[in-house]
Amino acid sequence: MCQGVIAILLLVLPLPLLYRRWKYVSIAYIQGPHVDSFILGNFPEYFQNEVGQCEFEWQERLGAVYRIKGLFGEDRLMIADPKALQHVYQTASTQWLKPTIRREITRMYIGRGIAWAEGEDHRRHRRIMMPAFGNIESRGMMPLFRETADRMCGHWKDIISTLGDGKSASIDVADWLSRATLDAIGEAAFGIQFGTMENKDDKLARSYYSLLMQAFGLPTRVKIFAQQISAYFPAWVFRLLERLPSRSLERLREVAYEGNRVAEELVQRKMEALRIGSEALDKDVMSLLVEANLSATPENKLNNEELYAQMRTILVAGHETSGNTLAFILYELSKNPSIQTRILEEIHSTLGVSQEYTMAQLDRMHYTLAVIKEVLRVHPVVYGPFLVAKEPDVIPLSKPIISIDGKPISTIPVSAGQYIHISLAGYNRLKDVWGEDAHEFLPERWLEIEEGRREIHSLFGVYSNLGNFVSGAISCLGWRFAVIEMQVFLVEIVRNFQFSLPPNGKRVIRATSGVMAPVLEGEVEKGKQLPLVMELRD
Repeated sequence: MCQGVIAILLLVLPLPLLYRRWKYVSIAYIQGPHVDSFILGNFPEYFQNEVGQCEFEWQERLGAVYRIKGLFGEDRLMIADPKALQHVYQTASTQWLKPTIRREITRMYIGRGIAWAEGEDHRRHRRIMMPAFGNIESRGMMPLFRETADRMCGHWKDIISTLGDGKSASIDVADWLSRATLDAIGEAAFGIQFGTMENKDDKLARSYYSLLMQAFGLPTRVKIFAQQISAYFPAWVFRLLERLPSRSLERLREVAYEGNRVAEELVQRKMEALRIGSEALDKDVMSLLVEANLSATPENKLNNEELYAQMRTILVAGHETSGNTLAFILYELSKNPSIQTRILEEIHSTLGVSQEYTMAQLDRMHYTLAVIKEVLRVHPVVYGPFLVAKEPDVIPLSKPIISIDGKPISTIPVSAGQYIHISLAGYNRLKDVWGEDAHEFLPERWLEIEEGRREIHSLFGVYSNLGNFVSGAISCLGWRFAVIEMQVFLVEIVRNFQFSLPPNGKRVIRATSGVMAPVLEGEVEKGKQLPLVMELRD
């Protein structure tokens, strides 16, 4: 019986793909990489290698836009060209949409919030959320980030004192940074003290901790097939699939339950404080969001389900992305002790010895910010979203690519329903944008850009033309929040510790896991890890 059902599925599931190939404008004239599997296409190379490994090789050979194969020979576009990206993201949420699979998987664990919404509905969500992520509001979180980073450094000092030799110890910084950024987002966004660094057993924090790595990380070929074939299911099928017995789905169900439980309590408490005009109302992100929602016009208001979903969205978006980026910052600095020294000198010259400092002082730390930007460029933890065309479109290119028959291509017509993969990792290393040294880790490039001695040949990206926070109608609202958090953590770590890779340590791999995460070669099954030797500064 079971084998018969599987056989029927294998026969039926390719039919939508064959229909798409018959109906759509062909992009078969665009060059693409070699394919080893008709069933899986290029997906095994893309998901099972390190993030960017294939894309760097492919775009070097084929250009900033090329064709890859999906399941059963379906043609998809991989895009790193800045003009094409700008075109897509300026029309995103109206012309280029999140495919059903992205929306439905998002709904399962985040809910119907801003990451799920499309079109006018997305703009409604964004209008309510924007006041909580403004420049003033984000800068106002700096003291809280400093306190959280200081707590983390205190725990590291305790480890060195008890488990090390009193001067240094090996510490898994990826784990600690994940816990610290979860604590930071809990307090900054919701006024909740999770206490994950102190091993407090908070159910909500436990459910969100390392969520993306555990739910989506390190896919097998079977898992790749299951995930990709579900892209062609209608939305109602996902209501059935989410009930299946699966470790990953159970993880998503746990997050949804705990997130809704706490969000409902939190929203009601903040609404009551506003109702009675409490002067003690916090100015965390959720309080500002609830306040903005209460003052919105009826047609713009978010309902309770949508408010709860925003909390769940912020926890995911503001936790592992910042934590993993900070891990890659420390990884790069571990390989480059001279960069640590230069940051320390900037700390001393700009901040002095005082533990207190202001955002104005942090703004003057140009080299530290250059390091952060360069790590964002080289290690974009959000590396490859994918979209689908709502209507026929023509994608413009900043530089022609060469077709299979040798002709230059400056625009690419596509049909409604065409899938595209956004290569943010590829764009951030594109030589036409960043120069011939695009693959080098070189913080000085940002100082040269400031001084007018180097140009960025791009207008894409809401922050410094980087792809990380994308652009246009669906750009990341919390980018200021994230950059300030990373800068404060980096300052506190460098002023307290000198750090290096362990002698004879295993190679660090950039693993696909929903967001890019550091894992160790030969220990991939253990998940996210980055052990560093942390040594106390005199």
